[in-house]
Amino acid sequence: MQSIPPVPCPNCGESQNVFQGSFSPDQEPFNGVSCMVCGHVFEQDEYRTLLAQARSRELGPMPG
Repeated sequence: MQSIPPVPCPNCGESQNVFQGSFSPDQEPFNGVSCMVCGHVFEQDEYRTLLAQARSRELGPMPG
C-alpha cells in the first residue's frame, strides 16, 4: 500500500484529509478528498500539486 502524506488545506491550513471510498491520488475519475476541519473539497489538480509538495517536504533535501 502506498503511503499518502497529508496535504495542507488551502482554506484553513490544517493537514487533516478525508478520503472518499478507496482512494488513490492517480485514480481516474478522481475520488474526492476534503478537509476534515473546514470541509474544503479539493479539486483534482489542486490536490495533486499539494501532494507533490508534501512528498517533496517528506523526502527533504537531497545530499550532494
